Amino acid sequence: MRTKITEPGQEVLAREAARLESAAIFQRLAEAMGSAIFICEGEQVRYVNHAAEAITEYTREELLAMNFGELVCPGSRELVVSRGPMHQEDAEFAPQGELKILTKDGAERCLDITAAPIEFDGVSTTLISAFDITECKRAEQEARLLAMTDPLTGLGNYRRILGVLNAEIERTGRTGRSFALLLLDLDGLKEINDSYGHLVGSRALCRLGDVLRACCRAIDTVARYGGDEFSVILPETTVEAAGVVASRIRKELAKDSQQPPLSVSMGVVAYPQDGETIEALLQTADRELYGMKSRGTEKPSSSIHTRMISPAAPAHRESFSDKLGSKQLLGNSASSSTGLLNRSREPAKGGNWRAGKPRQGLVWRRKKIG
Repeated sequence: MRTKITEPGQEVLAREAARLESAAIFQRLAEAMGSAIFICEGEQVRYVNHAAEAITEYTREELLAMNFGELVCPGSRELVVSRGPMHQEDAEFAPQGELKILTKDGAERCLDITAAPIEFDGVSTTLISAFDITECKRAEQEARLLAMTDPLTGLGNYRRILGVLNAEIERTGRTGRSFALLLLDLDGLKEINDSYGHLVGSRALCRLGDVLRACCRAIDTVARYGGDEFSVILPETTVEAAGVVASRIRKELAKDSQQPPLSVSMGVVAYPQDGETIEALLQTADRELYGMKSRGTEKPSSSIHTRMISPAAPAHRESFSDKLGSKQLLGNSASSSTGLLNRSREPAKGGNWRAGKPRQGLVWRRKKIG
């Protein structure tokens, strides 16, 4: 049996030829890929493909003269989100995650990256494959914002109210400082719609929203509660201070010269004095609001400033509780921002208001607003 004998120099040439062929195949594949490819020795960039140039807006020559860390956004040196375990204690990159970089012109981009150790040109390196997910992240952010926004007024919606109430209850638990809640009802919206048309009715809701924004601080949350009702959440505010805000709102509405003139009924409560859960707090605010409507006054309940010390307060609440016995909170609103409150109402005889029968399906009454 004959054994093929090759010269040592021929073996070296053969290995080099194989390496060059393998490198050429790799580069053809890498250049054809839609994802950006970075090969780094430590942090020094050793190779990039065309997609990496397109994402970063740097030329290949510029990238090869850089460290990968120079691309990463200040304050985002580590991966924003890591979705894989770190197998090496001294690894520079998590196997999979999201990373923010700055392009050559300073624009911020979010990349979904995968990192893996490879041997490149006989050297141990890290291959980073990156997809640009900036637009996806922007779309997700916009979708989250829309999910929390009332499309007519641009204020927060009921989902936003529940989220903020949950956060404020947690904050009160940490700091011991209470917060206040205003519940407002635009008076006579149905009459405005009937007399002026639904477009004017919609505009009336927007006018009230504008007044609420103007009367509140940046840290307050103004939201449309549903239909013709609005809420204002006032962090670290006593019920007395909230009563001052309520009076300010009423005065600002009185200054509005647009037609038709607007007025509101209000309920003012504070946590935890007027309810230790979201459901209890909203029910107490509702009772205060209905009390104002039933009295037919332009001022919040006289119990706003005395409720916390008045011995008559429990009986006052109980009487309204009997009237509102049909109101139910659907779901666990204290733990989920998707809890929904039945808002069905109808006028009683004599012009007073009483709770309507609970509806199935819809979670609050819906008036036509234009």
